[in-house]
Amino acid sequence: MEALGEVVVRWQDATQRHDEAVGEIFGLNPAERLCLSFLWDGPKAASAIARHTRLTPAAVTALIDRLEKRGFVRRLADPNDRRKVLVEAGEEARRVTEEAYLPLGEAGAALLAKYSEAELRIVSAVLTESLALQEEMTRQLLARHGKGER
Repeated sequence: MEALGEVVVRWQDATQRHDEAVGEIFGLNPAERLCLSFLWDGPKAASAIARHTRLTPAAVTALIDRLEKRGFVRRLADPNDRRKVLVEAGEEARRVTEEAYLPLGEAGAALLAKYSEAELRIVSAVLTESLALQEEMTRQLLARHGKGER
């Protein structure tokens, strides 16, 4: 268990270092990277971005303005409510993904190809449960220190 814990910590550190390198190369701060990551699977409302990044609505508006000016995001009308606006990843975000994250994903897929489907199901279950645990522990930590959701 101790060795596994050590590997997880090193993996988290390596992930953070990779993301920081992406930020340095492409001029993205942590909140901007978190926003772009959140938009990976499709457009989101600014309110959802605010909850995900833990920024105030005003700060999210400024963040979206900065990212839009640089081509990382674009605003579009919500197809279900024309009064609302959604934010989606723009061409620059796709370029960052293709240059910095796609090669990592492809290498990871090649690495995982040597494992059986049953083994991958176990890994997936452990990671899914670990993600839920990490999110809950973060929520509890923030709540204990009066830093709950905004």
